[in-house]
Amino acid sequence: VVLSPPLYPPIAELARHRGRRVVEAPLDPAGRMDPETLERAFRSVPGSVYVLCNPHNPTGTVPRPDELDTLAGLAGRYDVRVVADEIHAPIVPPGARFTPWLSRPGAERGFSVISASKSWNLPGAKAALVVAGPDAERDLAVLPGVLGHAASHLGVLAHTVALREAGEWLDGFLAGVAANRRLVVRLLELLLPGVGVLESEGTYFAWLDCRELWPEEPDPAARFLERGRVALSPGPEFGTGGEGRARLNLACSPSLLAEAVRRMAAAVD
Repeated sequence: VVLSPPLYPPIAELARHRGRRVVEAPLDPAGRMDPETLERAFRSVPGSVYVLCNPHNPTGTVPRPDELDTLAGLAGRYDVRVVADEIHAPIVPPGARFTPWLSRPGAERGFSVISASKSWNLPGAKAALVVAGPDAERDLAVLPGVLGHAASHLGVLAHTVALREAGEWLDGFLAGVAANRRLVVRLLELLLPGVGVLESEGTYFAWLDCRELWPEEPDPAARFLERGRVALSPGPEFGTGGEGRARLNLACSPSLLAEAVRRMAAAVD
């Protein structure tokens, strides 16, 4: 399984739990897929699977159509099947553009995995969808039935209502996340200028670069927790490229977010 870290930790954990060898194709410094890195990885394990995170967690980057087309070309050349984790697909604000993997030429053998759990705050009502490309329908039909056992009846109903009828709620949520992202950038510039924020378009996360603040600290989240009582997601847990970084959740009230940044700043003094 080819993965592009830094990446949501359970994806690599699941691959290893299933006995798969993980081959890394790390993102570039801007948090985007690097074609040369991808090609080296695909060439080393032809016939493998690549898990595309679109939008990417934790960086928040959203692949452009041309980047997806490059991926499709490389996947076809090395017989790599792409499985797209698109759970954060609805969390892209106005002005940015989410492009579904299965909409691109060359993605016909792929799969897309989607859910309303992140965008409509439904993780306790578990449900998800696997969508197959036109050349993968037979493979979808033979997936083990146990894959559907974790979805609850309540979860299916909640997801149906969210996807069909809760667009207005989502619009308000996206506006709030965008406002919180701007707030965090302003507060960090004012209170913690040594912490950078990767420019991103999707998800409700901010990917913080703390290497200028603490050059020798691989896990700044541990310091913020110990000194400021603010719990961030530790960057090293996301794999290669996570050292010196941390993930901040923006899906909260502006006042709570402002208090978190103030505590982080106090942890440095």
